[in-house]
Amino acid sequence: MTLEQLRALCAVVEKGGFHAASQSLFRSQSAISIAIKNLEQELCISLFDRKDYRPALTPQGQVLYGKAKSILSRSEDLSSTARHFAEGEETEVSIALGAIAPVEEVLSVIREVSESAPATRMSLQIENMGGTLERLLEKDVDLAIAERFMPIAHTEEVPLTSTEMVSVISADFPLAIRHPAISKSDLEQYVQVVVRDTSRNQPKQTAGVLEGAHQWLVNDFDMKKRMILSGAGWGRMPLHRVAEELADGRLLALSGKELDPLKIDIYLFRRANEPMGPIGERLWQLLQKCRY
Repeated sequence: MTLEQLRALCAVVEKGGFHAASQSLFRSQSAISIAIKNLEQELCISLFDRKDYRPALTPQGQVLYGKAKSILSRSEDLSSTARHFAEGEETEVSIALGAIAPVEEVLSVIREVSESAPATRMSLQIENMGGTLERLLEKDVDLAIAERFMPIAHTEEVPLTSTEMVSVISADFPLAIRHPAISKSDLEQYVQVVVRDTSRNQPKQTAGVLEGAHQWLVNDFDMKKRMILSGAGWGRMPLHRVAEELADGRLLALSGKELDPLKIDIYLFRRANEPMGPIGERLWQLLQKCRY
């Protein structure tokens, strides 16, 4: 059994006859007939009932036709993937995204690139604090979108956007009745919810953490937000993650010394002097053009 025989089978069915199939495949009618005959002999079944003017599939032919279409589809996918790699496109492109960065715009770019290059697998991982750039520098990912607290050697960077980290409490927090007259010293006896730095090999980083306050460490901002909403603690959150809750009063913003919003600039990074493949380069360019 060959792919050419299966193509002949599908063409006869879909074009309505041997002559039309030969034209669509740019082969002689006799070549199509021989391909079908050889396939029938090999399988020991009749694929077509040839009593009428137009050949009709036998019940066995109906089953084999469906399987032939599936095999040809997978064969075409395999050929397309092979051509994709032969042209130098990457098998995988990976991005580390800092947890405070806006994610929806990044996902829209990944979707656009993925649709145009389906054979390249896209990988997106969320990291916190120093973990994002550590993944890039250790070559676990190709691109990183992260905050930058100091110059990062051996990288190329492009500013993308900024976000504000706002100190918030729940309307159910014990001190809420005193809002907005809440100070840093008032909060020191309460739990501050802090997202854990995902760095593995670098010193852990912190930002906006009150010295001396009790801390609960969590793995991500979703859990942090849930804990703050429950009234179990307070903490800083990216403004775009809590805008709705601030608007409807479920969360209250704090202000004052060491509580005012912190503006955090967010950059797109890649390793310097290291050429990227065409898919990674396209991601690099498109991520810069987003309206964050």
